Amino acid sequence: MENPLSHGFHSQAYTVSTPNGPITLSAVTYGPIAPDELVLETAAVSVCATDLKAAAGKFYSGPPMILGHECAGTILEVGAAVPPTRFAPGDKVVLSYASCRSECPECVAGANAYCRELVGLNFSGLRGDGSTAAVDALGAGLRGHFFGQSSMGRRIVARADCAVKVAAETTPEEMRLFASLGCGFQTGTGAVFNVARPPPNSSICIFGAGSVGLAACLAAKLTAPARLVVVDHSAAKLAMLPECIREAATHLIDSSGLTGEGQLVERLKELTPGGLGFDYALDCVGRGDLVKAGHLALKARGMVISVGGSPDVALQVTLSQHLVRGITYRGTHQGDSVPSISIPLMIDLWRQGKFPFDKLLTLYEFGELDNAIQDVKVGKVIKPVLVNLQRRKWSNQVW
Repeated sequence: MENPLSHGFHSQAYTVSTPNGPITLSAVTYGPIAPDELVLETAAVSVCATDLKAAAGKFYSGPPMILGHECAGTILEVGAAVPPTRFAPGDKVVLSYASCRSECPECVAGANAYCRELVGLNFSGLRGDGSTAAVDALGAGLRGHFFGQSSMGRRIVARADCAVKVAAETTPEEMRLFASLGCGFQTGTGAVFNVARPPPNSSICIFGAGSVGLAACLAAKLTAPARLVVVDHSAAKLAMLPECIREAATHLIDSSGLTGEGQLVERLKELTPGGLGFDYALDCVGRGDLVKAGHLALKARGMVISVGGSPDVALQVTLSQHLVRGITYRGTHQGDSVPSISIPLMIDLWRQGKFPFDKLLTLYEFGELDNAIQDVKVGKVIKPVLVNLQRRKWSNQVW
């Protein structure tokens, strides 16, 4: 029997109308879903810095939009073009970024993070054809397909290619944790496993003690490094890090008291054998000066990796610093991860007790986004997750 949700439904979602405007939990209406889309009831959504950049108009696209691109939920309806062997109502899924999956050479080669349609499918906030399924209470269109999902709502529409199925026996409590896996944690983990691929006994430096950097730290620990250093400019943030990070890292460095590039580079190189420098440096903040500092803190033939950043960040490395030392500079989107591989891997490592990402999470009720953002800004929490506790309260009207 046809599900009337596919013809449209009402929901509540976090929207922002103008750049730097207020983010509000608002009534939204979805029209009919496209053949390649799903309707989900969210279990939880996590908050990523990219959402806040987009809300401020400092990303590729901006308001008016529905936020959200890290989510776990249950499928309520499946578009007509989605094979029933792939997804069905009742399936539990984790959402990640969108790609064409098999229509471009990059996706065919397993490099989905570099899909030729990546910018349009993820950053425009619209469907591939430029349309949107979502309107606000006044009937004005919203960019409701951010990363193919705009998942910060109670019931949402998502591109089927964003979804990764998880085990049917996954508990509600686990779904709340898994909501955080689709972007930041995946990016940090992938930067280590897929890009750096450090051999045992490597020296690894990670700039940034946010969710991306700390996921990279947990992943790097599994490669048996000789040195694993996490650097951050906030002593308060370093002080609040959970025990799993303190056990993983060999050193936590507060860079706030170090003046100038030279002092930071000197302090870092002191931590390496013979003061020769690191094998790998990961900038998980997205700053050109940190890329340069990481570059200078490397030994000859080391690798510096840009893991995060904004579109207008400029590099500050000179050719002479780069060429004569044989340095490799590598950018990565999503840690080169393919979600259908990386998300099950992270879940499996977590179940084995090897990837305790849950220690980095703080749960909030769905309506507490303002509190969650404020707690991140003042350094009280690392990764906030909004839990959708009011199941079936809001989106039971259809048209």
